[in-house]
Amino acid sequence: MDFKKLGLRVLVAIFGIPIIVFLVLTGGWAFVLLVLIINLLAQFEFYKLTELKQMLPLKILGLIGTILITISFYQFGIEKLWLIIFALFYVTLLIELFRNKGSATLNISGTTWGFFYPTVFFSFHILIRELPKSLNLEYAAGGRWVLFMLVTIWICDTAAYFVGSAIGKNKLYQRISPNKTVEGAVAGFVFALLTAYFFHLLYIKDLSLMQCLVIGGIVGVMSQIGDLVESVFKRDAGVKDTSGILPGHGGFLDRFDAPLFVAPLVYFYLKFFVFIS
Repeated sequence: MDFKKLGLRVLVAIFGIPIIVFLVLTGGWAFVLLVLIINLLAQFEFYKLTELKQMLPLKILGLIGTILITISFYQFGIEKLWLIIFALFYVTLLIELFRNKGSATLNISGTTWGFFYPTVFFSFHILIRELPKSLNLEYAAGGRWVLFMLVTIWICDTAAYFVGSAIGKNKLYQRISPNKTVEGAVAGFVFALLTAYFFHLLYIKDLSLMQCLVIGGIVGVMSQIGDLVESVFKRDAGVKDTSGILPGHGGFLDRFDAPLFVAPLVYFYLKFFVFIS
């Protein structure tokens, strides 16, 4: 176990987590700004990965697209998303038509995939936060749901890390992430369910115990898959971290790879299975 890296992770968490919790519970434009900052930095890191694979993404267009997509999630939900994506795709094609730099196919692929991963995926946090408005529920409930999801992800990740480091023997997926173990993955899933159980007892009263456990199960499985998906991009690009901006954590894409993978699934579960409208 790397205790120096662990210490840096804890130090960043001490300063970062209170800010995130405050903005999650505040909601509105304050939370949108948090999501936008994470989206912009994570997308920039993703584009840097694509450049290592000889792609030349249109980074300025990508960042403009991220701003439009993130704000659209807050203002219109996903109603206008298709319009923005189509417009950005057409602009990408037109620019590449006259660009004549590198491989047009690779450039277009890198640019447009950057609109979805991480921007569209992570922006579903906004939909979860704003969902109570359309359900005529207390607005603060959305903050509790987002916080519940994030804390469960963090505990799942922490449990998987410590248990895997301590007793992990069987590799989970050595080709993609050689340090992850089956024992760590099982521990992450179990602790996600335990976290969901205690959140229901102490904090989440507008969801039943079973509904909280389902969300805990989604987190326990999909957050770890989300981490593996990001590892595919990093391994393909030949890097360990997407950047060094967060000491002990790597980059924003490293730190938020699980939430961006989990958030759409939690939103769809709440929207279409819990609060059927």
